[in-house]
Amino acid sequence: MASGELDPSSGVPLYRQIKDLLRTEIVDGTADPLRPMTEDQLLSRFGVSRAPIRQALRELTTEGYVYRKQGKGTFPITGPRVHRPAEVRTGDLYQFLFESGLHPASTVSGVERVSPPSAARQGLGIDGQELLLHFTRVISVEDEPLVEASVYIRAPEGFRPTAAELEESGSGFGLLKQQFGIALGRAEHESWATAATAGHAETFGVPEGSPLLVIETTFFTTGGVPAGWRSAVHRADQFKYRFVTDR
Repeated sequence: MASGELDPSSGVPLYRQIKDLLRTEIVDGTADPLRPMTEDQLLSRFGVSRAPIRQALRELTTEGYVYRKQGKGTFPITGPRVHRPAEVRTGDLYQFLFESGLHPASTVSGVERVSPPSAARQGLGIDGQELLLHFTRVISVEDEPLVEASVYIRAPEGFRPTAAELEESGSGFGLLKQQFGIALGRAEHESWATAATAGHAETFGVPEGSPLLVIETTFFTTGGVPAGWRSAVHRADQFKYRFVTDR
């Protein structure tokens, strides 16, 4: 099958082939964000019935690749691929991505009890003698790394999740709640822009010096006790974080 053409003999549903072709054009910048993707235009291009066209556009809309403007058509969405709404609770990013149809993957490494860095100790108000459960999580979307998070959790000694358990759950704090009933109540964030180091460049597959977004978070239990700390580095070109304040 030539690039941009459908293959009826492949066994892949036509709507899925159309969706994948359009998504590729949106992601690589080929699609014009000012030109609507009309059903008639796509019917002429692909030579199929309306049903697969409509199914492809529905799924692209659900997954955040296009949006519909009333009376004008369906337009490609350029810019950040992941728009995190304010209502998504801290620690629930992986679940949000999954429910949004973005096919996230989670890789966890370095699970061990360690003395946290000074920024974590300061945020949590603890001394240098206390050991915290630490691990690094990389969340990818559509096989592209989106977030690298270094997580430190204050937890009972008996809380010993494996990397596989942390990957499957998507949240260390979620596992902590399941096993010990310790629930998060609130979180405080600090955010700033930074340039990709050599390590970041390797993780995210971007040139060294590329813009990245850092969000450092201190977590508190429902009783107000400091529960953990996280430093998360995000692909700035693929992630937008929306938040609201009381005034």
